[in-house]
Amino acid sequence: MDQPVVPAIIPAVMALVGLIAGLLAPMITGSGESRRRRREDQRARCDEILGLFVDVNVSRALTEPESAVRRRLVLSAARLKDRSAREACLSLANAVARSDVDEDEVLRQWTFMIQEVSRVYRSHL
Repeated sequence: MDQPVVPAIIPAVMALVGLIAGLLAPMITGSGESRRRRREDQRARCDEILGLFVDVNVSRALTEPESAVRRRLVLSAARLKDRSAREACLSLANAVARSDVDEDEVLRQWTFMIQEVSRVYRSHL
């Protein structure tokens, strides 16, 4: 009597599927880990930017001639991946660098920058 061919193929197919899954698992895990690290890095950059303005007078801290806050804002913004948030930070830094800037304009730019950076921070939780 002839043996059915299908039952003999099932173990071979299952072995092949197991082999492929075993080979792909490290790549999938590495990809997930890499994505998690990028998200953490972006969240840390946003946290750093938001932390610059804790317990400071925003207008005074940004408009000082040798402002450490403005310098750190530009450096941190350069590492943001989100274009809109990065441009909001750089736009604020450029606005306060002008000699004819008024406090209302600084606060408008600052508010927009905080909204954009906060949006990125929340999206990377």
